[in-house]
Amino acid sequence: MTRQEGLPSVGATADEHDAWTQRLVCPTCEAPLRHRAEELQCPECRKIWPIVNGVPHFIQDFPYWGEIPLEPMLAVNQQAGKKSWKDALLGSSDLAVQQAAEMILNLERANWQWLLNLGPDSRVLDLGAGMGATSHALGKHYSEVVALEPVLERVEFMRHRFSQEKLSNIKILRSSLWSLPFEKESFDLVAMNGVLEWVAQGQSGDPSELQERALRQVLHVLRPGGYLYLGIENRLSPGYFIGYPDPHCGLPFVTILPRRLAHWYARKKGHRDGYRNYLYSSRGYRKLLHKAGFTHLEVYLALPSYNHPRFLIPLKGSIFSYYSRSFNVGRTSRLRAILHGLLLKLRLLHNFQYSFAILARK
Repeated sequence: MTRQEGLPSVGATADEHDAWTQRLVCPTCEAPLRHRAEELQCPECRKIWPIVNGVPHFIQDFPYWGEIPLEPMLAVNQQAGKKSWKDALLGSSDLAVQQAAEMILNLERANWQWLLNLGPDSRVLDLGAGMGATSHALGKHYSEVVALEPVLERVEFMRHRFSQEKLSNIKILRSSLWSLPFEKESFDLVAMNGVLEWVAQGQSGDPSELQERALRQVLHVLRPGGYLYLGIENRLSPGYFIGYPDPHCGLPFVTILPRRLAHWYARKKGHRDGYRNYLYSSRGYRKLLHKAGFTHLEVYLALPSYNHPRFLIPLKGSIFSYYSRSFNVGRTSRLRAILHGLLLKLRLLHNFQYSFAILARK
């Protein structure tokens, strides 16, 4: 399937929607869905999901979350519908929009794709697609991209974005990771950029067990030999040791505390459900992924971060050692330089980086 023959764009005909929805299944019983008028129907359990502006909605109620507060986000969507999605960001006078615009526009967020051994006819799922930067970048190189996002306002923004960019090979679904309407072994690549740490939010149960369960769901829809990409922070990032707040829950020290103590501390600070946004060390991510069923793993240091991965350096091998000796010394205090040298000598330095880009294969 070529990009021109790919997924229907906004305003596609019923026949085009039928071609797409024939490959969707009921998230509950996995029966193939039927497209009738502006809805999808399950012939087995009789559940119905609406199609709104060309986008199937597998969830209806989901709290707003995003890089931009709700009111400015609504204004951005209004302007994106009137002129262009780029102008809606770059022309905004709102400070939050201005600060978020660089990341939303940044197609380099998917630079890790050049490490993959995938052909252009590959099928891709972007889980938690957000404002669409990763899907946009992947849609330029792969024949089919499914941008899955639960937040309605972000779905609306992506609808304007992909339509105006004429990326008809990108299909948007409003759903969550817990309601995947896909058959087994549907995708060659699943991307989770800044998503795994959020999957336990609003769910009951142990966060690590929920994260493992989420990864098993990804494994289910991956084809043999397919890739999972994870972009995520490191639990042992040096800033967390000196009081930098966790960017997900806003609490200092919570990432490095033992889990039980972190839960107690979070509750004391007003987080009723405790600490939910589990991060891990590189070793911890390896352990979690292996436990979920992934076999071959590659962990990269993402510089300057996984949201702006201009450089991806494998943590194992001579490249990381060369980088650490040549570029990470001489621009900091003497104490930090001594600590850096000691950790490098002990072969522990790779454990104390800011964020990772992780590739795992089925």
